Amino acid sequence: MPRIDDSIEIKATPATVFQYISDLEALPEWVKWWKDVDVTSLSKRGVGTTDAAKMQVGPQKSNVEALTTEFKDGEFYTRKLTRGMTLTERLAVVPFGEGSKVAYIVDYTPPMGAMGKMVDLLFMERLFEQLMGDSLTNLKERIEGAR
Repeated sequence: MPRIDDSIEIKATPATVFQYISDLEALPEWVKWWKDVDVTSLSKRGVGTTDAAKMQVGPQKSNVEALTTEFKDGEFYTRKLTRGMTLTERLAVVPFGEGSKVAYIVDYTPPMGAMGKMVDLLFMERLFEQLMGDSLTNLKERIEGAR
């Protein structure tokens, strides 16, 4: 299972950063592969929150569903896809200097079996890494620009 991880420093309090990154419906504003996220549970945040989303890595769009499996307010959360693809993402925020550091980790299994693994080695993993870096830059610009 490939793992993509990256982090970025943001000049804002951990509380401010976490409030924004834990708003699942705001993910498409800054995460490059989330095209649409609609919370489908009564709760908008926390363990047990469910959502339906459109995901795009490369040319293919997929309809997926997710479940928040871990949540510690102000610190981290984990979402696991329950339909459409095998993927788990975790976002964490820690105090860092005069601001925050955000860590983003994605574990996934390429779709389409052996062929998907080959495509992942040749193309997908590097694309995912680029998209994650761009997403974290988007996050930094959105939060720091809002001040």
